Amino acid sequence: MTNNPIWPRALIVGGGIGGLAAAMALRRAGCDVDLVEIKPAWAQSGVGIIQPANALRALDTLGVAQDCLAAGFAYDGYDYMTADGTLLNAFAGPRAAPHLPAYNGILRSRLHDILLRGAREAGARLQLGTTVVALSQTQEGAHVTLSDGTQRGYALVVAADGIYSPLRHRLHGQRFVPTATGQSVWRLTLPRPPAMRRGVMMLGESRKAGFIPLNDDSMYLLLVTQEAPGVQFSADELPRLLLERLDGFGGLVEHTRQYVQADSAVVYRPLEVVTLDAPWHTGRVVFIGDAAHASTPHLGQGAAMAIEDAVVLGELVGGGAAPARLGDDYMDRRHARAREIQDASFTIGEYEQGRRPGLDLAALLQRTRHRAVEPI
Repeated sequence: MTNNPIWPRALIVGGGIGGLAAAMALRRAGCDVDLVEIKPAWAQSGVGIIQPANALRALDTLGVAQDCLAAGFAYDGYDYMTADGTLLNAFAGPRAAPHLPAYNGILRSRLHDILLRGAREAGARLQLGTTVVALSQTQEGAHVTLSDGTQRGYALVVAADGIYSPLRHRLHGQRFVPTATGQSVWRLTLPRPPAMRRGVMMLGESRKAGFIPLNDDSMYLLLVTQEAPGVQFSADELPRLLLERLDGFGGLVEHTRQYVQADSAVVYRPLEVVTLDAPWHTGRVVFIGDAAHASTPHLGQGAAMAIEDAVVLGELVGGGAAPARLGDDYMDRRHARAREIQDASFTIGEYEQGRRPGLDLAALLQRTRHRAVEPI
């Protein structure tokens, strides 16, 4: 792969889904890419992740969609049910390309492995236990000092360092910080019954349980609840508390309760959002994914938006975008789309907490799903 003469070197800060996707996209565009990740080892935590049609399309652009499909479980839509398991509605999701399914469920660890391998094979230099400790900018680019003492100039710095983005804090202070939504999500990987071949959402009065198939053997349970502000639970409490919060659900929940044991690896996370005001760039530093527009998981679009951000950056750089124009061109392609989907996801959470009475939820879901598969 030959270097891009306009964009000789890019630094990506953060080695999660968005950062690794950006490494692949920018290498395909001809950039010389360094990626630094502050953690000393590649993260393997988490449960599963939903890949909607637009995420699969973006991954196809990067050449790894088929790897994800081989490692995951493709499905065509969701069954919506009452808490006792009575079917309310079944729908098939829209596809973004004829050769790709509407959805794919995959273990987060498998997705990370696929992206990590893709970034390495593309030729990106990946460095763990390292981050940015100083950054200055001129018209020619960004000068960065890393925590290992390395000093280097970059034509582009991609901030893919997550919802608590240190780079966002460095450049914007406390102006943009994550805000709790009032909801939390509980997740746990469980055995998948053979008959369960679609996504399932079960709607209680103040809670929502769901199931996502991940592969031939497993699925993950998700439970969205309302918890007291600032409440924290110890890890050994989580299985018992999850079982308590599943009371009142029947159907598939009743089938899976037997698998929730005292030592089950329940993942619990309060839901938070953050939105960086436009523009999502400061000089040569461009923010992508959760660093710019962290969303709630109600539409399963958080990772999808980050991957799309990365693909668009790669397309702009590969298309010869002038360095001085890149941030504005990126905003033209990404801001309205990502904000619309983020706002819709947040609105669903507000509706579930009784704050949006009269909302036509079905219409919002239909509109947003089709918006997501429009070209990026």
